[in-house]
Amino acid sequence: MRFDDVLDAEGAAIRGAIEGTVMGTAATLPSLYILHRQWPYFRSLPLQVKALAAIIIILPTTAIRAEHRMIDYERSHWDGADKYAVERRAHEERLRWGSLSVKDKFADWTARHQLSFVVGSWALAMAISGAIIMRDPHLPVRHKVVQARVWAQGLTLGVIIATGALTHSQRAKAAQMRKHGDHSWEDVLDDQQRKVRAVT
Repeated sequence: MRFDDVLDAEGAAIRGAIEGTVMGTAATLPSLYILHRQWPYFRSLPLQVKALAAIIIILPTTAIRAEHRMIDYERSHWDGADKYAVERRAHEERLRWGSLSVKDKFADWTARHQLSFVVGSWALAMAISGAIIMRDPHLPVRHKVVQARVWAQGLTLGVIIATGALTHSQRAKAAQMRKHGDHSWEDVLDDQQRKVRAVT
């Protein structure tokens, strides 16, 4: 990689980081403002805790967006047989995805995005259980929070077990496919033959 390419890649990452920071800030500041106005407990929290809440959202958004920009930059500079092989695999993956049923698509997506699925299901379970438990006027708030957390942890444990089962079935299918071997070299040969035919 040339020095100019390194500078361009760094510039792409910096642009992505700036975009992520702006996106994270645009989502976080209004949310914190609304929480501050509507929820007395949040208003009573120290400034450091509120800043931590903002950082927990803004920093990952910054890092993820910078990484996406770097990946886009790298993809835009692929060429030759590698590019052809990657594009061919992507096309085959799109065809495979289109042929899957809704259940298989869900299982495939869950197996490839396990952490997102588990964290998202925990947050959803926490929100739903919290909304249900917070309606009870006889429990103090600290007991409600503990109960919501326990329900969310129980539901998340079930999600983790289900994700593990899906992962196991996906790995078994991948092992079956690996028995047939890696034939990516055929893609390279096809690309070379295509270039020879184009020249003659």
